[in-house]
Amino acid sequence: MFKKIKSALFRKRTVYLLIIAGMILLLYFVIKSCSSKLDLVYEYDTVSMGEVSRTISVTGKLEVVNDHVIVSRIGGVVNRIYADFNDRVHKNQLLATFDSMEIENNILLMERALERAKLDLVEVKNALAGKNELLREKLISKKELEMADINYQKVLSVFKHKKLEYDIAIQKRNDLRVTAPTSGVIISREIEENRPYAANKVLFVMAESLKNMRLMINVDESDIGNIRSGQEVSFTVSAYPEKIFTGTISQVRMDPITTGAIVSYQSVVMCDNSELLLKPGMTATATILIGQKKNALRVLNQAFLVNPLKEEGDPGKKYIWKKRITIVEELPVEKVEVVTGIAGDQFTEIVSGPIREGDRILVGIHKKLAVKDELSSYGK
Repeated sequence: MFKKIKSALFRKRTVYLLIIAGMILLLYFVIKSCSSKLDLVYEYDTVSMGEVSRTISVTGKLEVVNDHVIVSRIGGVVNRIYADFNDRVHKNQLLATFDSMEIENNILLMERALERAKLDLVEVKNALAGKNELLREKLISKKELEMADINYQKVLSVFKHKKLEYDIAIQKRNDLRVTAPTSGVIISREIEENRPYAANKVLFVMAESLKNMRLMINVDESDIGNIRSGQEVSFTVSAYPEKIFTGTISQVRMDPITTGAIVSYQSVVMCDNSELLLKPGMTATATILIGQKKNALRVLNQAFLVNPLKEEGDPGKKYIWKKRITIVEELPVEKVEVVTGIAGDQFTEIVSGPIREGDRILVGIHKKLAVKDELSSYGK
């Protein structure tokens, strides 16, 4: 009797163990089949109202707006320099002089030659007047009067030639004095005292004012179609990396600039420099605002790049994945079609579609790190 009871208990225990083992195996296979989904982490961002802006980044160089290049009109040795870098000068102020010894000697010779020519002219003029008087009294022939007139014209021509040479010599003496064509600031001096320079040598470069400057930027051919006059530009320079300067595009030039295989077009940005912080020649990194929409319904640009099913999209249509309110399907997100507006640097405008402010939009999917990986990465 005791053996029968023991055998029955053993069979019952065996049945329980088999049932428990079966449940464990079933749970194992269920977890294994779902492990790939449980290992995925879905990242979301909230649909919001705000500004959508699109910009282009370019580089450029600062220049003065109205500069004047002062060159030498004659060659010679610079005698004195009266202006230097950064000096403020007024119109017609003396900036430099050239050595005048040779020209002064030439002027003295020209004066004497002109005086002799003038005396000769007076002499033949009086002789011509006398011939006219004698002809009226019929004491000489008309032929003699004509000869006297020809002689007068010859002497007059010599006088005019000497007068022209003298005027040229006087002009050269005036050219020895280098003066400012306008009021402004000397930004460059290219000469030294007691050194010879040829004609048309650059002596000074001056700017009427440094309170307004222009930024010359080069825009890539792929972006030039978005550039137009009146657009706002913000830029920084390495001298003041934390300060943002602003300007406005005043001109978009059509002349292409080719560097290797790259084609770009130059644009002029007028900017304020009332604080006189900007200097000519500084390199600037600029951002051009080419599109802007305020108070727009927007989503992050990454929302259009993620696709949990990795399926091909329909040409000409745009989709994003919205988080489901209740998860009764296999995926926690649903695919929705939207119509977009401005595609900005960070956000894209949603013009229409089943999207509302506050909706959660899928922006990324990545695999969850295993516990071992998390511990090892933490240790690192």
